[in-house]
Amino acid sequence: MVKVFRNHWSLLLLTISFLLLNSELLAVTETLESPALRIELNTAPYSYRVIERSSGRVLLSQSSTGVTFGPELYPVSEAANVNKTSNNLQAELLLQLAGRESMPAGTPAKAQVSFSFLKPEVLQVSITYKGASPNEISEEFNDQGEHYYGIWEHPFGGSLDNRGADRDFLGMGNEHYVHHASARAPFYMTSNKYGIYVESLAPGHYAVAQAGKTTFSFKDAQLKYDIIYGPSYADILSRYNALAGPAFMPPTWAFGSIWWRDDQHADLRGAANAQEKVIQDADRLRSLHLPAGAIWLDRPYGSGELGWGAMDFDSSFPDPAKMIHDLNDRGMNLLLWSANRCSGDLFKEGSDKGYLFPLKWPAADIRRPEVYDWFKQKLNAYVRVGVKGYKIDRGEENEMPELAENELAVLFPKLSAEGLSAAYGNDYFIFSRNANDTTRKYTAIWNGDSWSTFEGLQVSIKNGLRSGTINFPMWGSDTGGYFAPPAADNELLARWLEFSAFSPMMEVLLGPKRTLWDDYSQDVVGIAQKYVAAHHDLIPYTRSAMYQATRTGLPIMRTLIFAYPDDERTSDMWDEYLYGDGLLVAPVTTAQATERAVYLPGGRWMNYNDKRTVYTGGNTVKADAPLGTIPVYVREGAIIPRGGIVKLNNNWEANWSPKLRLEFFPSGKHESQFDYYTGSEVQKISAVSEGDRLKIEFGDLGVPGTVEVYCQRVKGVTRNGVKLRQGTDYDYDERANRLSVSFQGASKIAIDGAGSLF
Repeated sequence: MVKVFRNHWSLLLLTISFLLLNSELLAVTETLESPALRIELNTAPYSYRVIERSSGRVLLSQSSTGVTFGPELYPVSEAANVNKTSNNLQAELLLQLAGRESMPAGTPAKAQVSFSFLKPEVLQVSITYKGASPNEISEEFNDQGEHYYGIWEHPFGGSLDNRGADRDFLGMGNEHYVHHASARAPFYMTSNKYGIYVESLAPGHYAVAQAGKTTFSFKDAQLKYDIIYGPSYADILSRYNALAGPAFMPPTWAFGSIWWRDDQHADLRGAANAQEKVIQDADRLRSLHLPAGAIWLDRPYGSGELGWGAMDFDSSFPDPAKMIHDLNDRGMNLLLWSANRCSGDLFKEGSDKGYLFPLKWPAADIRRPEVYDWFKQKLNAYVRVGVKGYKIDRGEENEMPELAENELAVLFPKLSAEGLSAAYGNDYFIFSRNANDTTRKYTAIWNGDSWSTFEGLQVSIKNGLRSGTINFPMWGSDTGGYFAPPAADNELLARWLEFSAFSPMMEVLLGPKRTLWDDYSQDVVGIAQKYVAAHHDLIPYTRSAMYQATRTGLPIMRTLIFAYPDDERTSDMWDEYLYGDGLLVAPVTTAQATERAVYLPGGRWMNYNDKRTVYTGGNTVKADAPLGTIPVYVREGAIIPRGGIVKLNNNWEANWSPKLRLEFFPSGKHESQFDYYTGSEVQKISAVSEGDRLKIEFGDLGVPGTVEVYCQRVKGVTRNGVKLRQGTDYDYDERANRLSVSFQGASKIAIDGAGSLF
């Protein structure tokens, strides 16, 4: 900066003359525009801004770029030789060399940057280097006080907001009540209407809102990232979903509860061997009327020292094919633990072939095509016997070099999915703890190893919401936690069951001192029956939300800020969330609670547990929450499809057949819609009030069922133009304000009166 004093005119004139003679010292601004955005590139010093064209608001302000060779960081000083076309802006980036060691011999002191609009709302920035490859490239942005969501499943910084986080972009270790919660994506979005997606599988680092700056760096020879404009969070997620690819759509049975033991050999109460225990567990689930879709076996289940590597079953499973057949006969599938960790036969053969990383617990280098095919064929031994999926463990515990970890976190679920898909089409299920970005195409997420404490439950809830911010919508946790307390904790398991019922995936751990039917009170068994059944009953709703997530990137478990971006109270709120579009869930996360405060955002809400009490949003209410009750609220106008659409292990209901129950909570003010996924297509369900008549319409949902409308003052009902008789063709419970009418196939139902309860 030039300081001008009133009596120093000569100094001012000399300064002006110097600047005019040395124009390269003046920043030159170049611009590039799309219908949505404008980028302003400053050449000296180099920086750029991205501006919302409609308002002139600065969305993003970049402040510096750095290129690292060996131990030396070379900041970019300025941009030169700018070239511009209608959709692209390119420039050379000159590196600042003063005061630093010399660069590698023959390496030019400049990089290249390119700005291109992939879409009007998506600006791609690419930094490349011609010459010796740098080992890291970094970008720095001015923090504008915004909220940052994404990057890691595990909470660093705040609960949901990443402000203050300073972490590597790799799998996570052991900390903060949940070990190895390692789902991640090089993507974040902010309250300033934009997101950034780095297209890289390299190790990286993020420092968020540190000393007024937000930075990221990746150990790669080039850096390509996309600046994604919203303006809404839903818009950003949708565009990220299109860029990175959507999540895998699980089969319907995978939405049912899944049960497992940490060691199938360790707790044989009433069974002669591990195989008999598997079938005994399946039969106990049936006898207790607990709907379940699968059992999975944790290691060790194979022969050899570590129970993994020979791709077989040990002698405790004398007839694996029969075990799988017996489970299938009970409506359940078998899944197995797996990992890219080589022991036993895998280790010997992989070592002999030179396929393994030379570490203590080595992984196979499946980046090499021949190694990839070798491991896939080994794993397919389980597919051939009838196994329908895997719980993928490890991958972030030094089995491989850090430089390979992010890439292998994609490749191992991919090879697993390819083996299963070749045999079963889409009728398989994989869930992993170590997952990176595009891994979502192949796998769901499990939470990692949670402490069996209320703190473990709290962090798990945060992880579930954060998993949704990085587009891993199919998520679950070990119900009750993994690291078990010395004795069964009835209260903790009950509260976790309540939460897991409103998680997309419900996984329940059995074993010594923690088997539901052997070690917990009858009250907790009853709570398990209630909430496992509720989770199953919600499959039509959850499956539809999951299908929408594959199309839009909007998760099933949604932080409130996604729907209420202008409500600052929700910016870091983790202990309540939207489940799909219509339900607000408020888990109980502290011991000995019988009630809890629940903040209801804008709009009108009904207590979903009593389907009677209505609240005005923007207020905090006191919710009753005795053990066995999780506070849930339903939004005005919501449509909630429920019912038993998949049989699984249900042999207790005589003459079972699939059926739906469509719950309507009409507004009286606006039309409601729900996109119902039938398993093959989407059918719209709509409800609209016209005067004192409510009109409900939907196409063929593939399953018959009942429409339940919560309303008052019903005067008459027609279905497909035919007037119905109360008590014969439909029922109206005036005390419960609930109208019930059956349907089959495409239906148009009109209800006269039907006053809104809101």
